[in-house]
Amino acid sequence: MTSPAPPHVAILGAGPIGLEAALAAAERGWPFTVYEAAERPAAAVAAWGHVRLFSPWELNASPRARARLAAAGRPVPGDTGAAGDACPTGAELVSGLLWPLAGLPEIAPGLRLGTRVVEVSRDGLVKSDEIGTGKRAERPFRLLVEDAAGNERIERADVVLDCTGAWFSPNRLGDGGISAPGERAAEAAGLIRRHPPDLDAEEDDWAGRTVLLVGAGHSGQTAARDLAALAERHPGTRVIWALRAEQPGWGRVEDDPLAERARLADAAAALAGGASPAVEVRRGVVIEALEPGGGEGGKLRVTLRRRLDNGAGAGGRETIDVDRVLSLTGYVGDHRLYRQLQVHECYATSGPMNLSAALLGAAGGDCLAQTSHGAEALVNPEPGFFLLGSKSYGRNATFLMRNGWAQVDEVFGLLEATP
Repeated sequence: MTSPAPPHVAILGAGPIGLEAALAAAERGWPFTVYEAAERPAAAVAAWGHVRLFSPWELNASPRARARLAAAGRPVPGDTGAAGDACPTGAELVSGLLWPLAGLPEIAPGLRLGTRVVEVSRDGLVKSDEIGTGKRAERPFRLLVEDAAGNERIERADVVLDCTGAWFSPNRLGDGGISAPGERAAEAAGLIRRHPPDLDAEEDDWAGRTVLLVGAGHSGQTAARDLAALAERHPGTRVIWALRAEQPGWGRVEDDPLAERARLADAAAALAGGASPAVEVRRGVVIEALEPGGGEGGKLRVTLRRRLDNGAGAGGRETIDVDRVLSLTGYVGDHRLYRQLQVHECYATSGPMNLSAALLGAAGGDCLAQTSHGAEALVNPEPGFFLLGSKSYGRNATFLMRNGWAQVDEVFGLLEATP
């Protein structure tokens, strides 16, 4: 009796977890295709290349990747002794790990760069067909694919691993998580940025400007720190930092083992407490509206509204004139891609229901306290379709790359055990 042919695996996204999945498929001799919308692998990581990670090299390269790169004569920097416990920047992670991985002879032929998967379905089935019958597994996945020139085609796969992450799906700026009135027009005019800027490379674009910074997470803290440093060099720079909470926690962890994270939290708390005359803090506010124009040459007039404790009615308002808005309100994966698949999502976090429930029930809130929750936590009603990596955590911000590596091993183990 001949053994069944191995499944063809479609991997969406050539970031850290997508490349890890490609290595796992290559180890097993399984055919795979990695679809990456950008022209280079790891485009999302490269986009924040100027930002330094909190975690050292040992937490950012999997044992599988280390072994394969060492065998190819390209050891990970943290393995050579030169980097030691250093925390790499995004650019260093790309150049020292992710691009060398993508260039391995067992990976490179399976890469489809400049190729976006637009939608995924099953041959001959829509979302409401064959509910709970198991027959969906008998049909291949149908992928609508678009190349860089805009040409579209259909490709097929037996297994789909969505490793697209969340970086290119930022949250909206307005109260309640939807766009504020005027937000879409301001974004179209190039007056809203949704990722931390590289102020060394873009100094002339930000120096001397009035910037509304929104967000108290790690990206917001990083931007506040960097903008305050810019203001020291260019005293005309002014930052208005809008915080939803009256007293943000800054993501502090008791006896934090990640020194970079602890230093950032300390810097953010100091700035919120008045450490820089260039940074003005507005606590407990939301963005009510944006409109073009503004006094004294400002490009945008923004209305801030006080949040009320009970959420009812409208609090006091303040109108400010700014040159631009830096909206760092977090990211969540784009779920439109699989709207025709039977994916069970958590109503609160937008992650897979089983994994979301496990994460919500976990005792540790810090990313370092998170552990794998097993293959069953990743299973969806749609057979052969898995969300992996940061996208699988939805709005839960505790994802760590080592959890993504564990997910890859768990899913491939499950696939090997499936008849």
